[in-house]
Amino acid sequence: MAAEPLTELEMAIETVVTTFFTFAGQEGRRGSLNISEFKELATQQLPHLLKEVGSLDEKMKSLDVNQDSELKFNEYWRLIGELAKEVRKEKALEIQRN
Repeated sequence: MAAEPLTELEMAIETVVTTFFTFAGQEGRRGSLNISEFKELATQQLPHLLKEVGSLDEKMKSLDVNQDSELKFNEYWRLIGELAKEVRKEKALEIQRN
């Protein structure tokens, strides 16, 4: 990475990527999340944003586009996009109220 300090947004992107690789491949194939790794990532790193999702098994199935019972980075990225949209909606409502 760059020698200069990263911006806040650059650090956020790096964190999203690093978090994926921290959990991916702990048990199964490197570079993908199996259901156990996905649940661990979700409960440890996304407890507030995923609290109303319901079943993590069902959430993983909905993200697992190729139905191989693993989430590759692009499938994980779909989750990040969905969560970002929800956060944006909440922020927009806050702005409207003020």
